[in-house]
Formats: sequence, structure tokens, C-alpha cells
Amino acid sequence: MRWPVLREPCDTIVLMKRAISALVTSALLLGNLSTLAVAAAPKAGSACAKLSQTNLSAGYTFTCIKSGKKLIWSKGVKAPAQSPTPSQTPAKVSAPAPTPTPATAPAPTPTQSTAPAMYVARDQKTVHHLIANEGCANPSNATARLQVLVNGAWLPISVIKSGWVNNQPGCPVSQLGKKDSLAWADVYLDPGVTFRWYFTGEVNILHRDNLGNGYSADDSLQPLVIPHPVENSYGLTWENIAARVPDISAAAYTDAQATIARNSSLPGADVKFTIYISPGAAQLYPQVENGPNMLKRTFALYAKYPHAPQAFYVATTMEEKDQTFAKIDQMYPSSPFMKDTLNAIYGINTNLPAGSVYTHASCAGSDSGRNTSDWKQAMIASAVVWNFCPLLPGNPQSHIESDHGVPHEYTHDIQNAIYGLTSNKLIPCWMKEGEAEWTQTAVSPSFSEYLEMQHFHPYYLSSNGLNYSTPTQTTWSASEISDYFKEAIVIPCNTTPRQAMSYSAGAAGIEALVAIGGSESFFGIDQRIAIGESFQDAFKEVYGVTWDYALPILSEVVAQKLTHANMPDAITYQTRPA
Repeated sequence: MRWPVLREPCDTIVLMKRAISALVTSALLLGNLSTLAVAAAPKAGSACAKLSQTNLSAGYTFTCIKSGKKLIWSKGVKAPAQSPTPSQTPAKVSAPAPTPTPATAPAPTPTQSTAPAMYVARDQKTVHHLIANEGCANPSNATARLQVLVNGAWLPISVIKSGWVNNQPGCPVSQLGKKDSLAWADVYLDPGVTFRWYFTGEVNILHRDNLGNGYSADDSLQPLVIPHPVENSYGLTWENIAARVPDISAAAYTDAQATIARNSSLPGADVKFTIYISPGAAQLYPQVENGPNMLKRTFALYAKYPHAPQAFYVATTMEEKDQTFAKIDQMYPSSPFMKDTLNAIYGINTNLPAGSVYTHASCAGSDSGRNTSDWKQAMIASAVVWNFCPLLPGNPQSHIESDHGVPHEYTHDIQNAIYGLTSNKLIPCWMKEGEAEWTQTAVSPSFSEYLEMQHFHPYYLSSNGLNYSTPTQTTWSASEISDYFKEAIVIPCNTTPRQAMSYSAGAAGIEALVAIGGSESFFGIDQRIAIGESFQDAFKEVYGVTWDYALPILSEVVAQKLTHANMPDAITYQTRPA
């Protein structure tokens, strides 16, 4: 910041002394060109002191010349007009102005504006990983910045690291062209403050300022949920759970029912829910309402955690695609996310290869379903979309599996709401599918159905949904499960064939965590990871023991569960709830 500098003039002005004889003598010092002038104003023909000396008087320049043996002033020549510089401006001989006291002296005016203030968080330890779920941009021609609202003004926030998550399915390329990426940043940020993303350049976003730049809706860090302690009479702990594996299912199921009852009156359980079941789907499966009923129980089970305020359930058949699309346009016209999901199920507008388990170009005797979130932001709307197929002989469980698939898929929407639409990048793989698998059994209307819907037979699957295979082994060791858990924490889902073990080993692991810590506990880990904590730190905060301590215990429990799945007592060895 630069301020005006007060300088002394280059010239030193010697004040004139007044003599009683009215002679006024002045001396003017002009650096190396100092000249001494006589007191009287020069006059043509009058004597001067030094040859070639000049003097300016009354707008005329007089020069000292030699006339015979005398030095006299020449005839005056009119001097050219010029603007005085600070060093040339003649001082006025007048009474000096009073010097203001410090109390009344005006503050100097800065010559440029003060640099903008910067938001600084009080917590300079916890790194929060924020993703701009609202705002699909072109990284090569856009900038994204974070701003925090302080006293009515949006202040910039310093970032630790930042970048773009490219080629996001939440940004449909067919509609947005190159604007298919979401911004992210690691920052220090205090809970409760209001922040937003601010974009310049190519971005698809709802809000614009008067400069045409985009900005997101106001947001704040989600308040951390304190999970309710486990509510059952089994008393399972880290010290005794490996010796009491038969009690785990009863303990987890009992706590789930207590949580649903306890949370049913909370505001979070009151989700605006819209259901559409096509005539063909209802004809194929008259009990199709079972899925939405389980979904309502899921709303209560996770009422405390972030979720979209409105949800949809769509059940249809391939033959009714056009009329189902028309119905979707009536239900939610502002975004095509449900129609895009149905198209993906049918193998349309997807880069997955033919034959992938994630697409069903034709009915093959099994249902197919997907969760989906409004691409603008996971907290706006979510849906479970299902295509029903006729049952093949010998596969009577397919439609019943679809009932439980509904809460499974909605659990992924809860994960999207906690992590953002890039949950695959952050959530440990065994938790991603394990949470959804356990949920689909936890909302069962009976404990018998809870046991029947458990999927504890491991299988492998490549990331593109091909190469499905089932291991031949029937017994599992704790060391094998421990190796898998270690791998699944650091390697993102859908990157190795072993990721599909998250459906079996992950489900058994989550069930054990619920038996010890309650039905709300595992999402407590997710929420802490989402705000920047490591998995290890989050695990210790929620369960009170380190992951290194829990790993061998959890691995032993899961190994027993997976081994029992191949035994004749697979359904009967568990304790029944009292």
C-alpha cells in the first residue's frame, strides 16, 4: 500500500530581512546554480554584480552585460509562461498556517484499495475435503473458489489443495458437453459457518451474479451425529464378540427395530415420498408395495443423517418405458435423472459393455434396480428405480430380493448425501456395500426374513460388471479376511475383482459393528471421513478402540460368519431374539 510522501522543496528559501531603510535583501540557493541577486528589482541600464547573471522580474528576464567598463542589466526579454513544479513554486511570504495537532490531523488517503480480507478458521488442525456437488464445469476454462460468509460479506478462503474430479456421472455429458467435472478443495473450516462455491468461466449452475459468474447455494458443514448407544440386552463387546458369534444377528436386528421405533417421530423420518408403480409391474408382482414399505422404515432408521428431503420409487417394465417416462416428467420435471437411470439399466447411454450385471438390455429372469440422485446435488432428491421382469422357473426369490434391494439402493443415496456424489473416492469399499447389504436385512418385517436375506457367500466381479465368479473354498480364515479389509480401506471400490467381497465380508463386518455400537454407528464413521478425518481416527472416535485393535477381532468374526454360510446350520445356528 502506497501513501503520499511529504517532501521538502529542493530549494532553500532564505527569508528576506527587512531593514529600516526599506531595503529588502534576499538570497536564493539553487543547488549548484546558486546566484546572488541584489535586493532591488533589476532595471535596464542599472548596475549589476556579475557578468552573464540573469534575473527574472515581473515576467521579464534581465541579463548582466558589459557596457564599456561597466556591468549593467540588459533590456528585459519577456519570459515564456510555464507551469511551476513543486520545486519551482515560489513561497508566499505570509503568516504561516497553524500546524494541526495529532488529535485533529486528517488521516492520509491511500492511493489504492486495501487487499480483501481472508477467512481464517479457528480450527487449523482438521482438514475438510469439500466437493462442489452443485456446479458442473469445464476444468480447462473455469475457476472454482470457496467463499465464507462473514458479517454479510463473502470472504475468500485459503485452500490447502484443490482440483477437479473429472468425468462425473452426476454431470451428464450428453447435456453439458465438456462441463462434466466437479471442483474439490481441502480447507480448514469451522462447523456452522456458511460457505459457497464461486465460479468463473464455463459452469452449469443455477445461480448467477450481476457479472454472470456462477455460485452455489449456501452450505455449511454437516453437524456430526452422535450415534445412539446400542439398545439390546446382549452385551456384546470387543472383548467377547468373537466368542459369541451366534448372538450377533439377534443383537443387531433387535437394535435396528429399537432405532426405527425411536426415530420414527423425528423430522428426518418425514421424507416427501412419491411412488409410481406401472400396471405391468403390479401385474408381474402383486406384492410390489413391499419395497416402498421397507423404504419408509429405512427413512426412520437413518432419520438423523443427511438425506434428500424428497424421494421417489419407480417400478416399471421395459414394455412400458415410454408411458413411465411421461409419468416421471409429471412427478419431477426439472431433471431427467430418473429417466437417465432407467436408460442405463436398459444399456442405453452407458459405456458399460454388453452383458454387464449393471445393465439389462433384455429380461433374463431377474429384476434390476438402481439408486439415483439428482445430478445437481445429492441433497435435492433421490430415487430408487426398478425394472421388473417375469420370473423364470426355479427362481421364486427374485421379486422378494427386489423388495430388499429398495432399501439397499436408498442406503447408497444416504452415502451420496454424506460424501457427495463422489462417495466412491472416499468411502472404504467394504463399508460402501456392507452398509447397504446390512440395511436391506435390518428393515425386514421379521427376524426369519432378516436371516434369509443375508448374503454371506463371497463372489468376485470385475469393475465393469463382467467376469462374475464364486470362490470354491467353503471355509475362511481370519488372516484372509484381515488382508481383504486392509485392501478395501485403501483401494477404491470397482477397481479389483475382490471388491465384490464387500457384499459378503462387508455385510458381516457392519453387522458386528452394529451389535457393539448400534445401528447409527457406522454412518458416524462415514460422516467424519467426509469432513476430512482419516478412517483410523474416525473409527476410534465412534467405537472407542483403535482400528489396529479391532481388525483381528472383526476378521475372526467375519471369517466365522462366512464359513457358517456354507454349513447345514446356516440359518439355525443364530440365537433368536427374546
